[in-house]
Amino acid sequence: MGSRLTWLSASLGILPFPGPARIHLSVPGRGVNLAGYRPSSGRSPLMLERRTLGVVAPKPHTVFTAPGRKNPCTEYVFTRDGFSSGFSILYLYDAPTSIELNEVFKIESHGGNLKRLVGEIMDESSQPLARRHVQSWNAPAGENLLAGRTALFMNNNCRVSVVRGKAGQCGPGVKDAWSFTNGDSDELYFFYAGSGTLLTQFGALPFKKNDYLLVPRGIPYILQMDGEIEALVVEGDPFVEIPGDFRNPHGQLRMEAPYTHRDFRSPARLLTEAEAELFRHGVTLRNKSLTHHRYSKSPANVVGWDGSMYPMVFSILDYLPKTGKIHLPPNLHTTFRGKEFVVCSFVPRMVDYLEGAIPCPYPHANVHCDEIIYYVDGKFTSRKGISNRSLSYHPAGLSHGPQPGNYFGSVGTKTADELAVMVDTWGPIHMTKAALGYEDAAYATSWEE
Repeated sequence: MGSRLTWLSASLGILPFPGPARIHLSVPGRGVNLAGYRPSSGRSPLMLERRTLGVVAPKPHTVFTAPGRKNPCTEYVFTRDGFSSGFSILYLYDAPTSIELNEVFKIESHGGNLKRLVGEIMDESSQPLARRHVQSWNAPAGENLLAGRTALFMNNNCRVSVVRGKAGQCGPGVKDAWSFTNGDSDELYFFYAGSGTLLTQFGALPFKKNDYLLVPRGIPYILQMDGEIEALVVEGDPFVEIPGDFRNPHGQLRMEAPYTHRDFRSPARLLTEAEAELFRHGVTLRNKSLTHHRYSKSPANVVGWDGSMYPMVFSILDYLPKTGKIHLPPNLHTTFRGKEFVVCSFVPRMVDYLEGAIPCPYPHANVHCDEIIYYVDGKFTSRKGISNRSLSYHPAGLSHGPQPGNYFGSVGTKTADELAVMVDTWGPIHMTKAALGYEDAAYATSWEE
């Protein structure tokens, strides 16, 4: 099998690819619960620390006039979990409440499909329990953010979708600009391809291929694209956050955490006046329905903000993986957490170094979790039919593991060269009718020797 073999943590012995040269070797430290990764019911701050951009008042909830302005700014307080968790305070030229029109937004008039966007669970009574492979590249591309988005898996806390095509709401070829607000969930994008800039009331935030982009719920945003994109989207209700176990009592990321404060980017400049005007029209998703709001004044003319709640970008290539003498379980690759689910990152790394260690994941039955893996890069020749942009789905109740020959064939290898994103859910996550239409039916029996 050679000295370079790709293993995806939950199952799948797959063949090597010449991945990025960056390989981080570290050992889990004491005192941090990296092994017990089931998301707790407790809350942690969404972001890393208080950040600020532009000018803000010396004291909150006081009259503040920005330099060069005659009229006082409107203070806009953005809170999470009622008023008991992270918050930010923004200072606007005009109040963000000047809605002059509310109407149902017909996504079908813009090339989309509401049922495909929010998801319809397949009839599970007519389908067998099986390991499944979804070929996401068969999902339709769209001319805007919502038309190109297809829900593939969902439950009460999590929805996993792909978005493909010219997914920006404004830019070349798009006549009518509008912002999008997810009023139900935080959104975590992972960009398989494409680049662009996220525009929000917090400012402009560039992103690129292999970046995670976390947009907190309730924030209107516009994706300005440099071209076409392809991305995985994980929605978390009520949250997607950095695990609290990665923090010390002062809120800092611990030194043994798989990333540092320096790895996370937030908006570095405020919007221009022209960019802020793009937010005069907005579309909001709430309770599986879309509403168009028209504002008489832009809700995005911001002079400054501070707080601990804001959009952020993190590159999967900056993730610091763990290595041990023998095979470590996949929870050691946790990156984000939600309520009853986690998102894990599998990146190039050194592997097990005890003599006789078997680096390939063992066959296992994770009896409380359903598992989804999104394959980003690798030569998956030993995973019949698996390729970049594949999604594998391994439900609880069925064992899974590497295909024949890969388990013992991994002995003696030194590195794992893989790039993939995993979503593990506690409790069932359901396949949608749309995903069933993109399924590779041969996958379920591909372990047969």
